[in-house]
Order: sequence, then structure tokens, then C-alpha cells
Amino acid sequence: MKVNSEKKEIYSLIVEAAHTLFIEHGIKDVKMDDIAARLSISKRTIYELFKDKEELLLEVLKFQNDKMSENGREIVRNSSHILEIILKLFNLHFKLLKKVNNKFFADLGKYPRICQERQSKEALNAKKFSAWMEVGRQQGLFREDADFNIFTFILKRDLTTILEVKMQKGHTDLGKYTPEELGRKLILFYLRGISTPKGQQIIEEYLKENEIIIE
Repeated sequence: MKVNSEKKEIYSLIVEAAHTLFIEHGIKDVKMDDIAARLSISKRTIYELFKDKEELLLEVLKFQNDKMSENGREIVRNSSHILEIILKLFNLHFKLLKKVNNKFFADLGKYPRICQERQSKEALNAKKFSAWMEVGRQQGLFREDADFNIFTFILKRDLTTILEVKMQKGHTDLGKYTPEELGRKLILFYLRGISTPKGQQIIEEYLKENEIIIE
């Protein structure tokens, strides 16, 4: 949606306020009135910029993705090897997960257009991740026989299971663990499995100095 220059500031404020409220309370439980009240503006002002809640949600997700991308670029700039990048990116992912109300993920499934866009985004991210893994193989960190497409598929499946554990609040056999504990063990298990001795040494040295996933 194109926004006149004089309304860009209020547009950004609405998106940021909606992002905060959606993350804290879920999507369904947040009304346009709540967003308006948080910013001390009229609900009409919001509807002048966003035709409905779904359009606002799309912008909120774009805002969130942009923030994650910016943080990701910062991680790449300040990392010395691909394994450090991967570990830090997963750490970033789970730090965000800890802040999100379970209702947020459940509510996302009620918006077909949102789900479709998320699937497209996830497919693109999977390709980028596989490309990074290939860089790691060229650096001698990952085994030559590692199939990164299969690795990415299995990892995504298991990360989805962790998300379901979070949403179900302990109503599964895995409920005695936190998503952060599961994520840490899962990622290290897979990374160690596909790493060369050189890569495994780097992982262990890095773990001595950093708390990955759990912060």
C-alpha cells in the first residue's frame, strides 16, 4: 500500500504498535480500538491507512521480517564462520519465540492469505539456508556426503513440532521441556551430525563461550 509522505510516520507507528500488541496478546484478542488507544489516535485514522485487520497484519509481519533480516545481516557482519552465523541465527529465532504469545501462532492460521505468504517466505528461507550450508561445506566444516535439502526438511519439521509444544502448553510427552531446551538440543544434534571434525571442534569451542538458544 502506498502512503502519502505526510502519513508515513503515523503509518509506521500503527504497524509497530500493532506488532507489539499482537505479539503480547495474540491477533484475535487485539481490536483496532486497542491499537488506537495505545497511540491516542482515532480508530478512523487507522482505517484510513489499512482497510482491515488482515492488511494491517500483513504489514506487521513484513515489519517483523525486516527486523529479523536486519538482525541477520548484523550477525553475518560480526561472525567469523558459517557455523557461528547459523548458531546465532537460531538463537535469534528462539529469543523471539520466547516473547510471542501462543495465541499469535494459532490466530495466524485463520488467515489463508497470510498462511500462503508465510509458506512462500519459508520456502525462500529454506533455499537461503541450504546455500549457507553449502558455503560451510566449502569451508571444510560440513561433511561431503551431507544432503542439505533433507537436512533442512527434517529440521523444519522438528522446529514445527517445538512450536506445537509451545502452543499446547505441555499437553504432549514433550511438555516437560521448554521450547528453548528442545531447540538447543535439536540444533546441536543435527549440526554435530553433519559437521566434519573441524566443524565439531568449532562448535564445542563456541559453546564454551556462548549460551546458544537459551538466554
